[in-house]
Amino acid sequence: MKRILVTLVAMIAPIAMAEAHAEPLSSALAKAYHNNPTLNAARAGVRASAYDIDIARSAMHPKITWRSGIGYNSSAATNRGTFGIVLDQTLFDGLQTTNNVEVNKARQRAAEENTRNTEQNILFEATEAYMDVVLTRRIVVLRKQDLDFLKELTRSEIARHQAGERTRTNIAQAEARRAAAQAELSLAHAEAKRAQATYRQVIGDEPGNLTGGKVPVKMLPANIDKALAIAAKQHPALLAKRHLAEGAMFNVAVSEGKLLPTVKGAIGIGRGERVSAIDAMAFDGSATEQKAGNELKVPIYQGGKAAAEVRRSKEDLGKSNFTVDVQHAEVQSKAASAWAQYQGALATASANRAAVKAAKMAKDGMMAEQAIGQRTLLNVLEAQADVVKAQVKLATAERETVVGGYRILSAIGRLGAKDLGLVARRADTETR
Repeated sequence: MKRILVTLVAMIAPIAMAEAHAEPLSSALAKAYHNNPTLNAARAGVRASAYDIDIARSAMHPKITWRSGIGYNSSAATNRGTFGIVLDQTLFDGLQTTNNVEVNKARQRAAEENTRNTEQNILFEATEAYMDVVLTRRIVVLRKQDLDFLKELTRSEIARHQAGERTRTNIAQAEARRAAAQAELSLAHAEAKRAQATYRQVIGDEPGNLTGGKVPVKMLPANIDKALAIAAKQHPALLAKRHLAEGAMFNVAVSEGKLLPTVKGAIGIGRGERVSAIDAMAFDGSATEQKAGNELKVPIYQGGKAAAEVRRSKEDLGKSNFTVDVQHAEVQSKAASAWAQYQGALATASANRAAVKAAKMAKDGMMAEQAIGQRTLLNVLEAQADVVKAQVKLATAERETVVGGYRILSAIGRLGAKDLGLVARRADTETR
């Protein structure tokens, strides 16, 4: 009884360990979301761009300056010292600061959407890398099974030749196919290594015991019309362009604000030379003084610079609107293409399943007929080659089906980490 228990434990333990280390597609995508350097760089860019808003706001904040100095007047043979502390405040700047803040807010939102787009592209690349490893490993297994079959067939033909039932031609045919199968297995191993290298690059970890992926059917739109509508409404690349166009609109207002008056004020205390940009804040140096002043500037003629900047900003706005149209057309095209590819992959996988079933039946029939002399060894070898070819095509089609489902999600803007349930909160939304 103890021996039986020990044997059962020895049989079950490797299976349990394999299942414990099995890695589903969702786990690999989560690793890519946290580890991919391209995505981490994009997040850093979003956090950096957020400070542009603070920089823009600072134009209307008060500025306090302390200045001091000492000099020697050789003609009077006296030393002269100056000091002062002044608070300067912009009271009105033609709404340039207000509109510039809105420009940077729009750019910040565009940066966030661009990061979402990068995130979805990385997750799609990770899906492809994951399924490529699954596919290439599956092809290695198929090639190994083919080689084992051909080795056994070759041994059988040699034994029959020694018994006088086969000729050297049969053995040569079997050995030629076996050598070709060995070459195909070597190529399959090389392709598997290439896929693993891509996996490490995109996901940032070694591919373990991958369990394969499934089509996210519940997340897919019901038809192509809904796919196109969702893409037009929420694809991050399109939303980013819309935010940039919004920012270009506020940039026009910034340019127009340069044609408006500006008002500045200042208060200070000091002795000596001027310590403010306002003429009224010049201290005569005879005694410590407290002063306050305001300054109004009305632009009359600026050499045409401000007017040219207004015209340029309006052209930039028009360009941004055209860019939105271009991005909209591109998003719609990719969504339609992804839908067509997915439907084609489904049909191809279904056809290849039938082809594998038929090819196996044909091979079994060929072997039975060859045993009674109605078929040649070459017929059996060709039937075996057809089986392997159909199996490889089926494996490829099933990979394309899974990837095709995720391609649709990427094309309509629903392949984010939060959409897939990988995280509760996106990393780039964290507080600075």
